Amino acid sequence: MTSFPAGDQICRIKDPLTWTEDKKQLMVDACREFAVFHYENCADIKYLYDRHGFDPRSIQKESDLERIPPLGVTAMKYYLLNSLPQSESVLTLTSSGTSGQKTQIWFDQGSLDRVQAMMDVLWEQAGLTSDIPTNYVAFIYDPEQANDLGIAFTAKNEMRFTPVNESFFTVKKDENGEWEFLLEETLALLQRFEKDGKPVRLLGIPAFLFELVHEMENRGIQLKLPEHSAALIGGGWKAAEDKKVSKAEFRDRLHRVMGISKDRMIDLYGMAEHSAPYDSCRFHRLHVPVFNRILVRDPVSMKVLPDGEVGLIELITPYNAIIANLAILSTDLGYIEKEPCPCGSNSPTFGLIGRGGIKKHKGCAITAGEIVRRGK
Repeated sequence: MTSFPAGDQICRIKDPLTWTEDKKQLMVDACREFAVFHYENCADIKYLYDRHGFDPRSIQKESDLERIPPLGVTAMKYYLLNSLPQSESVLTLTSSGTSGQKTQIWFDQGSLDRVQAMMDVLWEQAGLTSDIPTNYVAFIYDPEQANDLGIAFTAKNEMRFTPVNESFFTVKKDENGEWEFLLEETLALLQRFEKDGKPVRLLGIPAFLFELVHEMENRGIQLKLPEHSAALIGGGWKAAEDKKVSKAEFRDRLHRVMGISKDRMIDLYGMAEHSAPYDSCRFHRLHVPVFNRILVRDPVSMKVLPDGEVGLIELITPYNAIIANLAILSTDLGYIEKEPCPCGSNSPTFGLIGRGGIKKHKGCAITAGEIVRRGK
C-alpha cells in the first residue's frame, strides 16, 4: 500500500480549526508527499508541473503551496487523471447535476479513510457529534435512485454522526423517471417529527428547503422542532438569491417556521472534485480547517490576491492518492475575510460570491432550482 505518513496525520489532526505552526508544517509536508507521488505516477500532472517549471520536492514552507500548479476543475469533467490503477478504487462518485458532463472521483481505501477522518475531526470540533437518536430530513436526491451522485453520498454520510432514528430523502424520481421534490410528504413528516420529541437534522440543498419554507409561510404553518435540532445546508443559495433573499433573511424565516436556533444553522461547502469538508461557525462564517488551504487567484494573471479581494477560489487538500486533485482551481468566485472571526478560532474564513464565467457549470444548486420550478 502507498504510504503517506504526513497526509494520514494531518487528515486526522485534532481541533482542525485551531492552527499552530506545527500543524501548518505538517500540512506542507503532506502536500509535498502527494505532489511528488502524483508527479511520479500521473503523466498529465508531470506534464503540468514540468510546463510550469515546478519541482514538487521544492515544497518546504507554507508560501510554497501557492506555487503548486492547480488543475482546472473543468478539466476533471473531461479527463481522468489517476495515479493508481482503477482496480484499487473502492468508491466512485460523480459531480452534481442531472445531465451534462460530470466529474468522476475515485477513492482508494486509504484516500476514503482520510476524507472520512477529516469530516470526523471537523464535526467533532463543531459539536455536531452526538449520541442522541436523531430524525433526518435530507433535501437531496434519494441515494437509492441517485446511485453514485456525490452530493447524495455526502448527505447520507452526514448521518453517521448521530444514531439515526428515521431518515427521509425529499427528492425522488416520479413514474416518468424525473426528479420530483416531495413537498407535501416532507411537510407531513416534519409535523410528525415535531411531536416525536427527538432532534431533527435538515440536510442538503437550500433550493428545496427554501421552497418548503416559502410554502409554510404562505399557509401560515409554524413548527417548533425539538431541542438540539439543526439545519446543515450546502450546495448554493441560488433559489433564495433569485428571489432577492439574503442568507441572513433566510435564516430568520427558517427560524420562524421551524423553530431551529440560528446558532444551529450551519453552512457547508464542498464539491465532488475536491471532497474535503468546510463548515460555518455560529457567526455563519466558513472556516478553513488546517488540512485545507484556500487561495484566491486573479482569473487573468493567476496571481494570489490579497485578503478581501474577489477572485477564483483554489482548493488544496492532501488526501487523494488515486486521483490527482491535490490543488483544484474552481469556477467559484470568493474572497478571504480580512478580519479574524469573532468565534475565537484562528483559522482563516472565506466568503462566496457565485460562479464565474459566461456559461455556468450545472451544479446542484442550479439543477435543484430547475426541479423546483418544474414542480409548480
